[in-house]
Amino acid sequence: MVNAARASLPLDGSLTTQSIADICAQAGLNAGAFRQLFPSDQALLDAVHEVLVDECVQRLRSGVDRFATDATDSSDESAIARAAVAIARSSPLDRTSLIIRSQRRVASLRSAAGMVEVAEGERMFITALAGVFADLFEKLHRRISWPTELAVRVILNTYERSFETWLLRGADETHFFESGYVRKTLPTILAQVSAAA
Repeated sequence: MVNAARASLPLDGSLTTQSIADICAQAGLNAGAFRQLFPSDQALLDAVHEVLVDECVQRLRSGVDRFATDATDSSDESAIARAAVAIARSSPLDRTSLIIRSQRRVASLRSAAGMVEVAEGERMFITALAGVFADLFEKLHRRISWPTELAVRVILNTYERSFETWLLRGADETHFFESGYVRKTLPTILAQVSAAA
């Protein structure tokens, strides 16, 4: 059911009676069963957000696990630049997840409904990513020198905004690793939030 909701949210922009009926039909449930699982729309949105966080962490983890420094790195800067590309190539965010996350924040700001849940979801996202970034910096023989949550928040927020701008320009999301953000800005951020171990 959560996957059906995830698939329909970018198309609808919000949960409506019709979109809930569509989700129920896709999942083979009636409205009563839906409400037993998700007593409120916010409960479903929270579940969808948890799936998005898990997907992002898994993708990023896969990219970090594949990344390795090598003898051809002439400096810390070249290893950090390759790490930035590895992050982007792992596609931690895609168009759909960006739209859902943006819609969730905007809806909460408009109505004040679910503000606490959205803020908690954002905190959960940062916490989930912190361990992955710690592992990446360890591979770079560096350590996070800023407060960990702040460092990850800066990386996530700048990545998300830059990815959004990339999409708004009509660029192919699978080529985000070629963007100026990934080639210049992200390596600078990675270097600034860390220090040699």
